[in-house]
Amino acid sequence: MKIKRVCIENFCCLRTLDVSFDAITSLIGPTGVGKSTVLRALDWFFNGDKGGGIEEGDVHSAAEGKRVRVEVEFDGLTAADRAALGYYAPDGVETVRIWRTWEDGDDRITGKALAYAPFDEIRRHEGKREKLNAYKALRESDPGLDLPAARGWDDAEAAMRVWESRNRDRLDETDVESTQFFGFAGQGLLAKLIDFVFISADLRAYEEADDSKATAVGRILEHAVDRSEADARFTSIEDAAQTAREKVHDEVYGPMLKRLSGSLSDEVAKFSTGRNIVVKPVAQTPKPAKTTFAVSIRDGAATTSVRRQGHGFQRALIIAALKYLAETRRPEDGTRSLCLAIEEPELFQHPAQTRVFAQVLRGLVSSAADRTQVMYATHSPVFIDPRNYAQIRRLVRVGSGEHPEVTVRQLSEQDLIQSLVGRVSDKSIRRHATTRYVKDLAEGLFVAAAVLVEGEADEAVILGFAEQQGLSLGANGISVINVEGKDNLILAHAILSGFGVKCHVVFDGDAGPKALAGKAEAVRAAGEKNMNILGYLGVSTTVRPATACEATHTVFEDDLETYLAEHWPAWTERRKELAKQGDGYVADCKHAPTYAEAARTAGGEPKLLYSLLENVMALVS
Repeated sequence: MKIKRVCIENFCCLRTLDVSFDAITSLIGPTGVGKSTVLRALDWFFNGDKGGGIEEGDVHSAAEGKRVRVEVEFDGLTAADRAALGYYAPDGVETVRIWRTWEDGDDRITGKALAYAPFDEIRRHEGKREKLNAYKALRESDPGLDLPAARGWDDAEAAMRVWESRNRDRLDETDVESTQFFGFAGQGLLAKLIDFVFISADLRAYEEADDSKATAVGRILEHAVDRSEADARFTSIEDAAQTAREKVHDEVYGPMLKRLSGSLSDEVAKFSTGRNIVVKPVAQTPKPAKTTFAVSIRDGAATTSVRRQGHGFQRALIIAALKYLAETRRPEDGTRSLCLAIEEPELFQHPAQTRVFAQVLRGLVSSAADRTQVMYATHSPVFIDPRNYAQIRRLVRVGSGEHPEVTVRQLSEQDLIQSLVGRVSDKSIRRHATTRYVKDLAEGLFVAAAVLVEGEADEAVILGFAEQQGLSLGANGISVINVEGKDNLILAHAILSGFGVKCHVVFDGDAGPKALAGKAEAVRAAGEKNMNILGYLGVSTTVRPATACEATHTVFEDDLETYLAEHWPAWTERRKELAKQGDGYVADCKHAPTYAEAARTAGGEPKLLYSLLENVMALVS
């Protein structure tokens, strides 16, 4: 049983948001857009007040009334899930919907089920007495139902469920309020089917290191440590100790209490006859001993508490605990799923360790036999796998004013194929070649606008020239992305724009005097690519585009170097100076650092580069 989708209404910054979930789901977007709020809404759904609860201040500012609603739809139901859920998951129904509603302090849990309409009306009465009276009235008015007599509401409810299980063809879909999904102290039905663990950004490992049912360590011990044998032996010890205590009482207190009882009986007999006083010791039975476990850290000869460790180590301990928890659940757990929801898993970690964490989280899903689901809210491209772009959910804020809305963007492979019919082959899209080798594509999903270039030389020149102009593209939410070749421009553009990232394409026409001096076949192929790119961008197409800068793209008739040699000779001279000083190279191969430094420090005014920056800035203005 897994989480398929979540619909959130009026919770904090989320007015209405519908988010679907995969085995791994990456929530990305600007700071404050609501990524963590999605995870916290799920935490409240599963854990109620233990997950932080709902306060009046959590209700969205535009909500009509004080009402918060979180609906979760589950799929992947196993036979064991169906047996436990009963009439909430009958045969033929592939998903189960349950929602939790908070309204003016009243917390209610409701599920979608199949029910007999007259029974449904009975269940909607307020109190148990009213429900029981309605049941008796229906039993008398419709004896054909053959309902048994009931002494209380629980008996009546059980009788109705038995009847419904035997008359499935007479049931209709309805909303049924229930407390059994969660029960008391989180020991309800859902807790037996799915274990939801939320690791917030401010959680410290020492808070999770106690041996209690709600902590990561407590869950690990529950799954990995069998206490039954030790408990049985402790019980035997306690029984023997109790017998020994009673023997001491008899030997030490027995004689004196016997004398005391006789004396008191004699005195009472003076006032009342036929009764005696008996004084005897009571052996106090202590509570059964329960083994608890403590986590400490040994560093060389020193042993310290988890609380004394740095933030980085504590975060590493939490991730390690989650990994162990996912991998060591015992077979008797059956089909119980584990859902890990993590807020900013990259916190307090150096880059290499961050990559390890990302691999660990993805490995949990692939090695857990479809029993583990991972979701996280992140600001780090390391936790994004562009090959699996279908797992990404990009939250964006739309509209303005006092009550802006939040929406979610996602992209399936089929959506991408449909958007590129006639431009990129289905085979190329399904090979994931572009998303596998364009290492900066993940970074592009985090920005407001991206400049897509063919290679690192173009990237170096644009960044260097922007710096010369005192313009920080990154500070303006703009990233220059090397797509590793002209053939990848369209696909990279389609993926980023599918997630709402605005793009400006920079490419070489490869059709000027320099290119025409080459082989005819290469010229023809370049012309076809130019036509394809321009057609995709929705502008006039030509096999030999002239050097130009438009809102959607910048094109160089031959290539960037040819343009710079003709229109920015100071850049070429500056490269030579850098090489002469030993600070750069002017070899036949393109040297990106030299290109960047020359663009940053050369004089002159390359008009096309000015226009390029203006058009790119217009994307985010």
